[in-house]
Amino acid sequence: MEYFLNQGHSFSVPTTVAEHLLGIASHDQLKVLLYLLCYSDRHLTTEQIAQNCKVLPSSVEEAIVFWQNVNILNNVQPAVKTTISPQEPSPAPAAVIGTPAVTVPGVTAAPAEPPVQPKPAETSDAKLQASSSNFSIMPSEIADRIQNNRNLAELFHFVEKAAGKPLTMTEQKSFIWMTEYLGLGADLLMMLAAFCIQSNCFQVRYMEKIAMEWQERGIVTHTQAEGDISRRASARSFTGEIVKMMEMDRRPTEKMQQAIDEWQQAGLSLELIRHAYEKSLNNKNGKFSFYYLNGILQRWISSGIRTIEAAEKDDAAFRASYEQEQAAVAGGTAARDSASSIDMSDVAKLINRF
Repeated sequence: MEYFLNQGHSFSVPTTVAEHLLGIASHDQLKVLLYLLCYSDRHLTTEQIAQNCKVLPSSVEEAIVFWQNVNILNNVQPAVKTTISPQEPSPAPAAVIGTPAVTVPGVTAAPAEPPVQPKPAETSDAKLQASSSNFSIMPSEIADRIQNNRNLAELFHFVEKAAGKPLTMTEQKSFIWMTEYLGLGADLLMMLAAFCIQSNCFQVRYMEKIAMEWQERGIVTHTQAEGDISRRASARSFTGEIVKMMEMDRRPTEKMQQAIDEWQQAGLSLELIRHAYEKSLNNKNGKFSFYYLNGILQRWISSGIRTIEAAEKDDAAFRASYEQEQAAVAGGTAARDSASSIDMSDVAKLINRF
């Protein structure tokens, strides 16, 4: 099928937009870009763009930040009146100074001299905000920070390349909050983002939870961060095996995860946990109860049981003790019956009279 363009006023659109960004940009972002390209020779205000594109002023600012981050727009200033000119994407920046040695598929971050770490925020202050949800920042302020803060710009570039997509405004705001409010360095946040991307949990809430823990525990060096990430990676692998073993159709709840972490910290093997799992199914007629299983494992932990052989011996001793108790109870009942002063034959005769 052939299409013909009606002649008239026209303008060019960077090829990258059509080839790579149509599936990423929102409708509002595309409308704002087309309007800016059409009137690139004019001084435009946010209100003018919003009115003509039928979008909110905040959507205009967010769109400008988006197109600037993907190198389609440049020369954007926070001022209301500004001239915006399009350009083709510029080459990727040079190697990032202070990029941590974290492996991400398709991303090579060479280690370098560790940068000067910013002073972490006071713990008492950090407790005032548990997340970036109450952190207020305008898109124009984000653009200003990217332009004037080289470390932040390098952080965004690294994370976008590792994630394979431009950062959303919410994600940008989160990284700024972790940098400015928690006082974590850009290099540590690169390591955190790489770990989350590799673990398929690149989510603002999850990253901020880890960042809060780092701030509270005073983790400010590469070595400390690498140690914590290794521990978390090991825990996620252990949890994954547990979920697979028990055929759970969802991630463990917070209380379940605490119990699983206790099993791992106590040194319980997956084989021993499987033995307890099968034991719990047999005792519950095939119905699985995580908390019944945890009760078995907690008893083994307190008793120092770490092998299947020790667990079987403990079970045998428990059964023998239980049978002795039952025998003693039965014997006591028989003795009491024999020692009774009531003649049961007389009782039977009395009942028969009625």
